[in-house]
Amino acid sequence: MHSFSYLAAFFSAAWGVQAGGGASSPVIRNVFTFPPNHFIENIAVRSNSKLLITSMSVPHLFSIDPTVASPNASIVHTFSNITGISGIAETTSDVFALVTAEWDLAATRAIPGTLKVWTANFNQRRPNGAPTISLLTDIQNSTIFNGLARHPTNPRLLLAADSAIGAVWRVDLATGAYGIAFSSPLLTPTGTAPGTHLGINGLRSHGSHLYFTNSAQQFFGRVAVDWNGNPVGAIQVISNSTVAGPDVVYDDIALDVGRTGKVKSAWIASHPSYGVEVTLASGSQFVVNDAAKLLNPTSAAFGRGSSKQEKTLYITNGGEFVGFDLVNEGVVAIEV
Repeated sequence: MHSFSYLAAFFSAAWGVQAGGGASSPVIRNVFTFPPNHFIENIAVRSNSKLLITSMSVPHLFSIDPTVASPNASIVHTFSNITGISGIAETTSDVFALVTAEWDLAATRAIPGTLKVWTANFNQRRPNGAPTISLLTDIQNSTIFNGLARHPTNPRLLLAADSAIGAVWRVDLATGAYGIAFSSPLLTPTGTAPGTHLGINGLRSHGSHLYFTNSAQQFFGRVAVDWNGNPVGAIQVISNSTVAGPDVVYDDIALDVGRTGKVKSAWIASHPSYGVEVTLASGSQFVVNDAAKLLNPTSAAFGRGSSKQEKTLYITNGGEFVGFDLVNEGVVAIEV
């Protein structure tokens, strides 16, 4: 998640770094650009290759088929009494959890009492072909659920990153009961000003671990969790964004899982114009910088549905301001 006010005034030896450039620089292609003032926030990919896209400034869940010659964004569902959608994650096959709220975008916080968790079930279609949308729970005591991830081993739990207080929440997908799983000084923001007020941000799970970024504290890390989402052992810091570049700000994550089933690396969507691949074993970073095509990246996900799609990394762009309008928000692709 990007601090909206950070976009514009208006609205070391421990890690190796390799810059993407020249012949080794991957090709970035545009998939779809939204109309102005769609603050694109997050992405999930269905097994049929279609992308689900959220925006924090409009109440629509979007779908894009990236496999067609001229992709377009269709509205899957429009939510009532909200201003936007933040995180989204698949909880079981073709069922997705997502978070809505009335957002104070300048503060990157929900208006208290408006945060809700929903499910979109594409296995249960309505007569018009749209998925069944169900309210899972109202969140009364948090102002932000940012990144979402299904618990890595317990299919009943959804985990959510609270960027404001520095905590991971757990939500029971069967009952809607929720509470804080754990908190840590390594998850908190460092201040209240834009650029410092988002602690734990992106969230992904694999194996027995949660992988996450802390935007304010400028690192990517992971922690093992037990069946109930409690931490097992210490948080491991894997890489630091300041080593990738002095202005690099980590946001959301895509995990690259090899044939062995283990995470090889993580691609991190990073402001203002970066995609950063972090190798887990060494913490080394490969940095792609493209100020023309990577416009305040907010999230990333690998494609699904074919071997070609599985080698395609999709990155959402939050966009850039031209005057009072946010423009060039959308989705780009990198063949990795």
